[in-house]
Amino acid sequence: MTAGARGPNVLIVRRPAALALLVAAAAVAPGASALVWPDVPERVERGLASPDPASRRVAARDLANLGGARATPLVLKALGDADVEVRLAAAQSAVRLRVPAATDAAVAWLGERDTKLRVAACEVARAMPNPRAVQPLARALGDTDPQVRSTCATALGASGSPEAVTPLSGKLDDPTPNVRADVARALARLGDGRAVVPLVGKVQDSVPDVRQAVVRALGDLGDTRATQALLLALRDNVPEVKVEALAALGRLRAPDAVDAIAPLALERNAGVRQAALVALGRIGTEGAVRALVKALGTQEDATAGVERTPVRDALVAAGAPAVAELTALLDRPVSPAVASSAAWVLGELRATKSAPAIVAALRKGTLPQTAALRALAGAGTPEQVPVVLEFVADPSPATREEARLAATALLDPSRPDGRAVEPLAATLKHPRTTTRERAAVATLLGRTGAPRAATELIGLVGSKDQELRLAAIDALGALGAADAGPAIGGAVDDVLVPLLADVDPAVRLRAAVAVGASGGPSARRALLSKLDGGEELDRFALLEALGGVLARHPDDAAARRVFAELVVAAGPERDAVIGAAGRTRAPSVPGALAAAAKSLDVDDRRAVASVLAAQSGSPQALAPRARALTSDGDASVRAEATFALGSRRRPLFPALVVLARGGDADVATNAAGAIARRVPDGGAAPGGATRAWRVGPSGGRSPIAGGGSSDALRRAATVRANALAALAAARRRCADGRGERKLLAEDTSDLVRAGAARALTAAPLPEDGPVLDRCAAADRSAGVARLCRPRTSRAALARTHAVLVFVVGEGAAATARPRAPFLLEYEDGVLRAGVADRRGATFDPAAPAGEIVLRRAPAP
Repeated sequence: MTAGARGPNVLIVRRPAALALLVAAAAVAPGASALVWPDVPERVERGLASPDPASRRVAARDLANLGGARATPLVLKALGDADVEVRLAAAQSAVRLRVPAATDAAVAWLGERDTKLRVAACEVARAMPNPRAVQPLARALGDTDPQVRSTCATALGASGSPEAVTPLSGKLDDPTPNVRADVARALARLGDGRAVVPLVGKVQDSVPDVRQAVVRALGDLGDTRATQALLLALRDNVPEVKVEALAALGRLRAPDAVDAIAPLALERNAGVRQAALVALGRIGTEGAVRALVKALGTQEDATAGVERTPVRDALVAAGAPAVAELTALLDRPVSPAVASSAAWVLGELRATKSAPAIVAALRKGTLPQTAALRALAGAGTPEQVPVVLEFVADPSPATREEARLAATALLDPSRPDGRAVEPLAATLKHPRTTTRERAAVATLLGRTGAPRAATELIGLVGSKDQELRLAAIDALGALGAADAGPAIGGAVDDVLVPLLADVDPAVRLRAAVAVGASGGPSARRALLSKLDGGEELDRFALLEALGGVLARHPDDAAARRVFAELVVAAGPERDAVIGAAGRTRAPSVPGALAAAAKSLDVDDRRAVASVLAAQSGSPQALAPRARALTSDGDASVRAEATFALGSRRRPLFPALVVLARGGDADVATNAAGAIARRVPDGGAAPGGATRAWRVGPSGGRSPIAGGGSSDALRRAATVRANALAALAAARRRCADGRGERKLLAEDTSDLVRAGAARALTAAPLPEDGPVLDRCAAADRSAGVARLCRPRTSRAALARTHAVLVFVVGEGAAATARPRAPFLLEYEDGVLRAGVADRRGATFDPAAPAGEIVLRRAPAP
């Protein structure tokens, strides 16, 4: 469900046809229960009271279908049933429903003769830890059945209790290997340093699976006292144990382990070799970097070209210490494979000071062209643009592709660069340039931001090839957005505005977006005349173009004229009218929006709430109306208005804090998201985000951050995720950071774990290393694992742009879905929840640069 861009500021995100119902069901407020027929609780209660054990068993299984509040007393009753199967079914229901009181009832079963009951007791205690269960569970470690001992060890690990360390440590000598392994895992989960010494004594256990679990536990505990034992484990004859030992030493970042690890970086066994490379990258010392450099050009790295390899990734993980060594390497007579790898890593590290060395190696012929261009895409600066442009017409298709990618990365329409126009124009006319490549070159011409590129692009708008034609239209929009000047701007307007009447809907849409991004006063006059005329037009395209032009060239009379269309507009067109006129910062607009906000039509009010954020530069327009709409009778209107509050230059943080504490899931989500969006601005200003964060209206901790007891980190998953996005944006942590680490390690929602990863990596603490390492190596979501890995620093997403997002169904012929629930995730991790308008769209006047993704709303 990723977003697919359709022009500079119109986005289409796809959702499965049935997803609207799924999202609506999942986005209920915390504590809400599923739909249950009124007679079901009574039927279950009658079943539990039946003298027939079979009826009671069925009823106990049905308990899981009830809501928590209704089911709790019935679950507790069933846990005391005389029939073993009824109790077992009730235990499963208690775990599914998360009934905390069930733990006390189930722990009493640890003295039962039936093994299944004793195992179930441990499973309930594992799912719902209770301090009172620790001692009974500790005694159960002496149970005669190994399954009971194993399950109870796991439950003690989940308890988080320091009291569990001693009894667990004493069972590392259990006669059953599986129990010993589970004990080691439980000790690792407890994270208590007292377990290090007992675990060190089991590094040479007779069973490989136990040794593997012990070594991993030592790495998870992150205590350097384990280093020597882990070095001993590197000699193990079982590769899996070696791999765990290497991973543990990497997590410990043990510099004294480099000499022992270095030979394994050239090991034939791929698993051991990769683990050694990862460990050296995490250690990241000069010695580790030298060991990694020796591995360049060997094994799979010898033929990698411009693709990633384990040794390259390891050097990226090593970070800054690798830059000097790799830059110097480019000046030496090394093989093309080694030079390619060194340049690739410098590009990934965005080592701009190394760009001259990359160019010099390219000129000398020691660095292949494709590798040099790939590196310059990351490490290059505007100074290297001419070098890159030398290769856009190269005989090699692979080289041309890399040159275009590098030029795309280095050219920025907001910083016009006329040097690129002539080489790109020549490439357009070159006979070896394919049609697809011409479209890519046209896009690059737009990215130059240079006015004289318009001449080349105007000639391409009439192309018979649709891909080239659409690329030229988009490029003209980018040029105009770069403020190409009145002469060029007028010529662009003359070419683009007539395209709004084109027979091809794709051309009309792209032309509307381009006119909105580039059109000047002449385009405004032409568009208004079309609005007044009787010409058959795509009015949605016309209004989209007008909205963009009016946002950039406000005119009060024009805004009033567009608002007048509300008298005759109906259905989806009303959303387009409100969106177009509402983006104008003109004197009459606040009053017109206020009048529209009083409409009895909830769709009108939602459209007003969505566009209010465009008035962020006019506090008198935004604040009162947005505050009023946050109390609207419709939840979708409240959600849109709440997100708009975050667009104020001086956001109303105390009001947003109150809304984030509310019971409406979408409103709370958007309140936390609005705070996250404006935290970087407010944190430095008096009365800004940092203060509003920490002190709520009652003088206590706010629900966004400010302590490990933060409310938001226990609320709906989307609210937790946005609270974490706020922490990441402000580069702050809750107290000692334990809350964020726990969420990353244990939360069931991918969105929350991703937010926690962003928070930890934005403001790292020394204690974060082990949990980030575990996440990077083993998180079930590849996206979350990627966020946990060391990343090169990137510029903050300071630029914003207006975007109209359409939510459509799956399939090539799918159409936009009016009033469909949505959950959008922005590049910075901020989530926005709501309901699409009558067009099946939603508007954001200040979306950060980057990808927008449609997510499934998680269960609370």
